[in-house]
Amino acid sequence: MKYLPAENITFQSKLKEAELLQRLEDSIEPVRIFRFGPFKQSETKPYQGKIVGHSFNISRIIGYRNSFLPRISGSIENTFSGSLIRVKMRLHVVIIAFLCLWGGIMGVVGILFLSQAFGSTDFDPMTLIPLGMLVVFYVVVMLAFKYESKLSKADLQSLFEAEIIEE
Repeated sequence: MKYLPAENITFQSKLKEAELLQRLEDSIEPVRIFRFGPFKQSETKPYQGKIVGHSFNISRIIGYRNSFLPRISGSIENTFSGSLIRVKMRLHVVIIAFLCLWGGIMGVVGILFLSQAFGSTDFDPMTLIPLGMLVVFYVVVMLAFKYESKLSKADLQSLFEAEIIEE
């Protein structure tokens, strides 16, 4: 998953499951559609989402717009020495659908342009634009996702007083 905007992380904490769930509960507020303008509150918790049993679905609350903000889902399990927290960071389903559609269109157009370029005697560098757009878009998506996931990993590691044992 190194080359995709998705991460699976396992944290190990010395704290027990009940303590971790309480800490998480204290850091989460309900999901709100609008968080700007007259709807904005000055004091917010760092995450929004919900906890169901031993599992959670959250996302960071940010003061700016980033469509590539990871959706964080996870579960907490008791162990002999504390707890294991298994976390998955993924893009929103709508964003994944858009990326697949846009990437597919750019890929097909790029292949059509290249096949046309190889069929002619002189090469026009403009035929590489669709593939170049695809590469640039991939880099932008990965940088935006990885930036946000790095911040979330650090937050969760601090919140859970945990160490990352598997990425």
